[in-house]
Amino acid sequence: MALIGLLVSVRENGGEPVVALAAGCASSPTGDTYSGEYFYNFEWASFFPDGNKDERWCVEGDMARAELPATNPSGPWGTSHVVVRGTLGPPGSYGNLGACKRILKVTELVEVSNMRGRE
Repeated sequence: MALIGLLVSVRENGGEPVVALAAGCASSPTGDTYSGEYFYNFEWASFFPDGNKDERWCVEGDMARAELPATNPSGPWGTSHVVVRGTLGPPGSYGNLGACKRILKVTELVEVSNMRGRE
């Protein structure tokens, strides 16, 4: 989203007008907020948004705080409930065998709760 502003100021005592032009870009630095169930294992990670367990999104970004340390040789494996900020990509077929309908690019991990490892 582009943002352009124009400022015209006239000096007192009949001076010449002063013109200043400013340009920039404004967008949300962290994206929208999403909450749901985060699943991770040694191969991939996915996100099931609250209220829609039929929807699965692949996750990109640092989610280390939402993961328990590995307890077996196959690596970390578990689930957590998370609140994240990020950007949701367009609908499509992503991830392992196209299991994800979208990609969620996480810019901030806001909250983690109910962390559970593989049993």
